[in-house]
Amino acid sequence: MNKNLVTQLIYRVVLCVVSAFACLLSLGIFYIGVNGGNEFSWSFLKYYTNISNYFVLVVSIIVLSDTVKRVRAGETEGYNKKLRTFKFMTVIMILVTFLVVIFLLDSPLQASYWRNIGNMSYHFLAPLLFILDYIIFDEKRTISVFAPLYSLIIPLIYVVYIFILGAIIPDFVYPYFFLNVSELGYGGVLLWVLGLLGVFVVLGYLLWLWNRFDKIDGKWKLDFHNIMFPNKRIQKAENELLNENDR
Repeated sequence: MNKNLVTQLIYRVVLCVVSAFACLLSLGIFYIGVNGGNEFSWSFLKYYTNISNYFVLVVSIIVLSDTVKRVRAGETEGYNKKLRTFKFMTVIMILVTFLVVIFLLDSPLQASYWRNIGNMSYHFLAPLLFILDYIIFDEKRTISVFAPLYSLIIPLIYVVYIFILGAIIPDFVYPYFFLNVSELGYGGVLLWVLGLLGVFVVLGYLLWLWNRFDKIDGKWKLDFHNIMFPNKRIQKAENELLNENDR
């Protein structure tokens, strides 16, 4: 972990620039008229990849803004204090995007994958930079044991959203084969959804274990104390420190 706030600020500026560029590319506006590209449409809003990248951009901007504020106030060391749980949820969200694209939807072993600026931005660079931001710069032992389960909320809302679009839009083109009710039926889609939710849970708890793996008394170990409401412990410690400084 890196506590240097200036380092975090520089890294997060790069992250926000890359993420903003990825989000712009996801709109498809740069491809209009190129190689027979279609006119601008709102179809980009049906892709989970795009939506997860929008979450990444919003969270990154909020965290960067707080980092800038703290550096300007004279702080030199510390960890992110904003949206701890929601940032964790967004990491899981974009991590699934990263892995599903690589293993189910695309072929990163082909040169064409790396020549596509869209793949490089919203499928690879922006997700990887955001995931590394969490791993390198976020404080240990700050995430509740329930957080991986909270991470299921957004993808479940997304699935319902796609079902609604499919029901109300004639000839709706499903964004992913595993959500295509027309071909798989609701039973087939449900099996895929349950499988992917299982992936969310597994990845969520692996990342949660990473968050609980910390150096305690000079030794690296898993800390399972205060796993339900860890932020209360952190807030109490911060309040005690403020009280000491006021004396």
